[in-house]
Amino acid sequence: MNHLSGCRKNYRRLFLLVTIVIGCGQNPAASDELERGDKAGPVNAVKPLWEVGAGGFAGWIPDYPAAGQTTFRALAVPYIVYRGDILRVGGEESRGAVSGRFFNTEKFEFDISLSAAFPVDSGNNNARRGMDDLDFLFGIGPQFIFKLINEPGKKLNINMQARSVYSTDFSSLDHRGYVFNPKLSYSREHVTDLNLKVSTRVGPVFATEKLMDYFYTVDPEFVTPTRPAYDADAGYLGSNLSLSVSRRFNNRFRMIIGTRLGIHHGATNDDSPLFKDNLNVGGFTAFVWSFAQSKESAR
Repeated sequence: MNHLSGCRKNYRRLFLLVTIVIGCGQNPAASDELERGDKAGPVNAVKPLWEVGAGGFAGWIPDYPAAGQTTFRALAVPYIVYRGDILRVGGEESRGAVSGRFFNTEKFEFDISLSAAFPVDSGNNNARRGMDDLDFLFGIGPQFIFKLINEPGKKLNINMQARSVYSTDFSSLDHRGYVFNPKLSYSREHVTDLNLKVSTRVGPVFATEKLMDYFYTVDPEFVTPTRPAYDADAGYLGSNLSLSVSRRFNNRFRMIIGTRLGIHHGATNDDSPLFKDNLNVGGFTAFVWSFAQSKESAR
């Protein structure tokens, strides 16, 4: 039993590393590629095939959609980027931590991507206290990207993203349904004399009943005087608006700050006792240091 417990802890640490890579390196509110070029010169659009480095993340993250409660997360993690013709790991806007780019033109792109989310200890959440914990969540699915503006230093995309969502405590794996998340994303480089990069993204999230149940259903055994039974329905989960600002100090080191607003007015399950706030706000700061880069450039 002790051996199994130790293995689970190790798996959880590994998964948290992947999650924070998503948060620091690929999350729309934190994503910024490390371009090559002179410290004082313009950004070079040619990027290395691979990079290895370190990253750090600290921020207040909502426990779940409309939770009305945040948890502080902080981790130092490895930073790994690979820009292959098909396989892409990290370093990419509009994607999850790992993606397979199967079709790419000046106007359109299709890939398969992976994302993940933090677990929640229900004992530390006022609304869920006494209920089962929310396990690690990860999703995988297709994404179609329409490139409305695809210019050096300026991007405007529509991302049509669908994922199958799973949860795990590393002793079992459960399918939690599907999400559809169309997004409008915009990024602009060389903003002000500080050479900042600004990125923003907005879009609604729709979920099937199984995922809504995972967040908002209250089974009879978890009913309390202030938490009545509830059966969630499929539909509109909410909308997310994110904004990040980053600055490259040299060709290998970048700092990022950002915020994310979850807007849940009109959500399908807003009458659940676990639905606590129409607005969720999260904020973070992160850094990425790329200390090794390939001489070969990505195509």
